Amino acid sequence: MKNLIHLNTFIEVVRAGGFSAAARAMQIPRSTVSLHVKTLEDEVGVRLLRRSTRAIALTEEGRFLYENANDSLEALQRALEELQGETGELSGLIRVTAPADFPGEALADAVTGFKRLHPKTRFELLLTNTTLDMVGSNIDIAIGFTQRTDENRVARRLMSVPWGFFAHSTWLTEHGEPQDSADLSDFISPPPAVRAMLEQQVLLNGLLPKSTIMASSQLMVRDLVLAGAGVGLLPKGMLDFALQAGIVREILGSLAVGETELSLEFPGRADILPRTRAFASHFESCLR
Repeated sequence: MKNLIHLNTFIEVVRAGGFSAAARAMQIPRSTVSLHVKTLEDEVGVRLLRRSTRAIALTEEGRFLYENANDSLEALQRALEELQGETGELSGLIRVTAPADFPGEALADAVTGFKRLHPKTRFELLLTNTTLDMVGSNIDIAIGFTQRTDENRVARRLMSVPWGFFAHSTWLTEHGEPQDSADLSDFISPPPAVRAMLEQQVLLNGLLPKSTIMASSQLMVRDLVLAGAGVGLLPKGMLDFALQAGIVREILGSLAVGETELSLEFPGRADILPRTRAFASHFESCLR
């Protein structure tokens, strides 16, 4: 069993790209990580890693061991965790990815509550607008707006998200309320990929107007609308407080007729571990 512990530590060091990062991920001292790898090297009789003050690099032998042991060790860990899950004790790492501007409070509350229930679990949260390879990046759950069916993923629908065009009351006073998208000036556009998704799903294959500002984040689009910079197409929930206070108004209500689907995605049904399934259900209940 000690050999497996040392091997697991070596694999985590390679994944994390360094001893310190692996120590943080495993929540053990860096000195312990270093000792495990050194002991493994002594056990197999070869150098596995080249070390410098800033980086590590696999030796030829280290790359051979990592490529051949990684999948087997993960399969063994899954089997052990399945057995542990049957006893009700959940442990291990859950890797979650979400859009960069996904509401952080919802995810933070879900993770915090889940760790109170299952203190032996650990989390790695990757907030990015880049679509990651769930298998290659070892992602357990991807949170996002489902745009297409991927045969390599399993999706669980969470909720429908209504969208609308919004403008600050000051902007409307200065420019008047547009009656059609052709009359819309100062449109604040999301990046091309999000824009195409909104045209297809929210406008039902309609076209958004030309923009005077483009922002890579829906949070920035919201902030620009609140600053009076122009009109943005946003999830209605992002502006609840401003709508109730009369700071912004929804306009062009007949155009945004579709909705997007917020979903959880998994790399495959067979790869959904008990801890992953439990957190997915917990997150869904938190949203509700």
